[in-house]
Amino acid sequence: MTKLAGRGYSQFRNILVQLPDEDKPRASTLSSMVTGRRHRELLLYMLLVTCWSWLSKQDQPLPAGAWTRALTAQGGLTWSPSTLSRAWRHLEELGLIEKREREDRLVRVTPRREDAQEAYTAPGGRDDRWNMYFTIPDAFWHDEWFAKLSMPALAVFLVVAKETSYQDECWFTYSRMDAWYGLKARTVQTGVKELRDLGLLATREETISAPLSATGKTTQVYYTLTGEFNRPSRLTMQKKAQAELKAREKKASTKSKVKMKPAAPRSKKN
Repeated sequence: MTKLAGRGYSQFRNILVQLPDEDKPRASTLSSMVTGRRHRELLLYMLLVTCWSWLSKQDQPLPAGAWTRALTAQGGLTWSPSTLSRAWRHLEELGLIEKREREDRLVRVTPRREDAQEAYTAPGGRDDRWNMYFTIPDAFWHDEWFAKLSMPALAVFLVVAKETSYQDECWFTYSRMDAWYGLKARTVQTGVKELRDLGLLATREETISAPLSATGKTTQVYYTLTGEFNRPSRLTMQKKAQAELKAREKKASTKSKVKMKPAAPRSKKN
């Protein structure tokens, strides 16, 4: 399924994690998923968006079995036709997919934008605050991290992925996560510990000035994802995909020009 997308990574708008207006509530879809314990729904929506570049062009929808097999892995959530159907229904209630349409025995599913406010379109090519996006390498699916991460760990993973889309590391405090992302301190603390134990999250501590504290100093903790998920690796992957796309477009353009070139006139025989 990821191979058909042809990029090596998925694109998710920042608004999946956090709304952009600083003078308004920032909590978005991720917060409602965590609060509502919609772990299945979050993974299913992420896989739908991952596949949408090619799935939207398919004549027939995917059968339920294709989705459940893709999301089934050792140690992960259990999936069946009934749990899949419930997850689709919950996503529809959350406004993250259009109303499902039955075609014979199959169900066609169409995603909506990550904040559930508009129809879905790919975010690439636009840089306004509602279309800024972060990437998740396909290793998330291939190496079955989607099955290994609990909901708190997945939430923190997405927050750090979003925040390190434009910087190598980010910082946050547990006490501010509710105001910033709608995530409770206990959830974030649990997620951070799990990601560190799995080797997916690296931290760096820095002592900074804090004039109003008892000691005049405080420790600020910076976070970054590791391996294929860190910012340099993701940027390299994006540049490679862009170069391959340009090469394919150039090749297609060359072929088109050759086809359009008029044939040379045939010489007359005496």
